[in-house]
Amino acid sequence: MQQLLNPFAQKYPERTDACLASQAACAAFNPAGPYAGHYLAAGGGDGAVEVWDTATRRVVRVFEAHVRAVSSVSWSRNNRYLISASLDSTAVIHDLAPLSHPLLAPVLPSADARAAASTSTSTSARAAGRVGSVGAGASMGPAARVIRFDAPLAAAELHPRNAKLVLATLTVGEVVLVDIRRGGGRWVLADTMDGEDGQGQGKAAALACARFSRDGTRIYAGTTHGVLLIFDPVRRAVAHRIRLGSSAIKQLAFDAPGRNLVVSSSDRALRVCDVDPRTGLLTPAHRFQDMVNRTPWHAVGFSGDGEYVMGGAGHKVAHNVFVWDRESGVLVKVLEGPKENLVDCDWHPTRPVIASVTASGDIYLWQTTSPDNWAAFAPGFEELEENIEYDEREDEFDIEDETDLARRKDAEEDMDVDVLTPQDDAYPRRPVALPPLPPVPAREPASTSHSNSNSSGNGSGDSNGNGDLETAGERAGEPEPGARHTEPADDPDEPDDVRAARAMRAAVAWAEAEPDDDTWDAFYPSVDLTEVARDEDE
Repeated sequence: MQQLLNPFAQKYPERTDACLASQAACAAFNPAGPYAGHYLAAGGGDGAVEVWDTATRRVVRVFEAHVRAVSSVSWSRNNRYLISASLDSTAVIHDLAPLSHPLLAPVLPSADARAAASTSTSTSARAAGRVGSVGAGASMGPAARVIRFDAPLAAAELHPRNAKLVLATLTVGEVVLVDIRRGGGRWVLADTMDGEDGQGQGKAAALACARFSRDGTRIYAGTTHGVLLIFDPVRRAVAHRIRLGSSAIKQLAFDAPGRNLVVSSSDRALRVCDVDPRTGLLTPAHRFQDMVNRTPWHAVGFSGDGEYVMGGAGHKVAHNVFVWDRESGVLVKVLEGPKENLVDCDWHPTRPVIASVTASGDIYLWQTTSPDNWAAFAPGFEELEENIEYDEREDEFDIEDETDLARRKDAEEDMDVDVLTPQDDAYPRRPVALPPLPPVPAREPASTSHSNSNSSGNGSGDSNGNGDLETAGERAGEPEPGARHTEPADDPDEPDDVRAARAMRAAVAWAEAEPDDDTWDAFYPSVDLTEVARDEDE
């Protein structure tokens, strides 16, 4: 079907095409795979999580996961797992693969509760919690993993490379990185630096939002002081601090390749920044704002190809979605919906489709106007505005030899047609895969005297008393307890690009140390046929 769409069609929606009756408070399309955008996850104000089929406009899965409103939903990289965060202080990881029959239940993407016990050095009591599981007989579904906190959750996200890593944002101004692998733990990400340039120690700034980078090698967190923090997920330490303003940062969103970032602040402005693929640093590109109404923004994002920036306006009596051109910064469209407040919206990963959620819970699907194109049914067919006199060709109605006709038809039937491999120039295109890591730049070898001085001196890290900076576990080739991958001590003479490349590879190795079961990029959520049959019998 993707090859039949017009590649020259408009790449942003124009009008509402359908309304899905629900009680949603947030929504998100599945972002990857050949079935990208085929499903829409909606978290309800009643605590239920619905999975909609956007083709049939029907609900295919319902999970009674929470007792309070769902604040966010997020998919795993290949659509098998879905995490929902709620104001009841829990985050639930749903497995969409198994059916309700106990023999079809697979292994969950986590270890047992004892292995998921916290090994964090943080002393924050509000981030403390526990990880539990729900069996096949519970109302949450055949497979669910519950991560409990002691504060309501504003958002939760799965790692782009491993569904066993969760980044949770609490409403109390904390960001928690949870590792539910064997021997994992949880860590509270915080910045105790105070001052414009991070000089001196002071009161920790509250973190209002956080996102993984597109490749999962960094964590971007926005503070209430207008500072964007870039964390190293392995060390859980701040690598860079970037001041974007004095207003609190409310939301962050990356485009599909991870080269652009849109930041929503409390000053009611959207800032689009270019992301350096090597260092992760930001370069401001555009600043968008509703200069007439000074509208706050409830949701931000990019189109599937990253050419447009979307902003869901927070009007009290209007339902508007603003669309800007990312390159020029020009406002190209304002989508005006019903006279109802907008609470969330998401752009389809491959098509010009936007799903917006109203305050009452209904979900509106915005699409482009598709006029009838009769020329698509037959090659050489030409549409006419009015009747014209037809000129017959000389050989148009000549009788063809039956032998040649039969030979030509046999040759066409023997032709192999590949309908499974997507074309590179097909539109809409498949979602962009994880961006490749930049190569480690070549480094000049250090002199012998310099190496000896580093090995015998007191460099960064702790010494073992014999002048050797390596621990016993590192000498044996094993990581220290509580960590799967340890980064070597920083060399003050090491170039910044080399240090950044090494840190990215360490983050990838840490994330892929114990992979999850979400490895099939063509995963298609199954339908529970036993429940369908039971509903038909009733």
